[in-house]
Amino acid sequence: MLKLKILSPEKTVLELVCNSVTLPAADGQITVYARHAPIYTLIKYGEVIAHTDKGNVELAVGAGYAEINAEQVVVLTNYGVLGDDIDAARAESARERASSLISERKSDTDMALAQAELARSMVELKLYSKRKGAN
Repeated sequence: MLKLKILSPEKTVLELVCNSVTLPAADGQITVYARHAPIYTLIKYGEVIAHTDKGNVELAVGAGYAEINAEQVVVLTNYGVLGDDIDAARAESARERASSLISERKSDTDMALAQAELARSMVELKLYSKRKGAN
């Protein structure tokens, strides 16, 4: 078994014991099992899936990094939201707002913030659509 902790600046997003964890690593998706060799990896905006005996727990996460060892995976991310907690209307509104800001091409700071918001909203909408289709 593998202990998973996902931490954001605001809170502990998730803490549970699972069989394996699939992460959106910077170089591609990886799946980690117990007794994994110790590594650190960058995490990009994407979906984390904790595979448990009772089914999968899915989350949308932002950029950050993961510390992986034989017993646990700790993900430090700028944000995380459980699939069940995604507000699709808010995510769609954020996507539209970010797309509009990007098309206006204002300052570099505005562009970076808009691109981050766009990435976040797209991950949430993708996970929401996936979960909605499964129901």
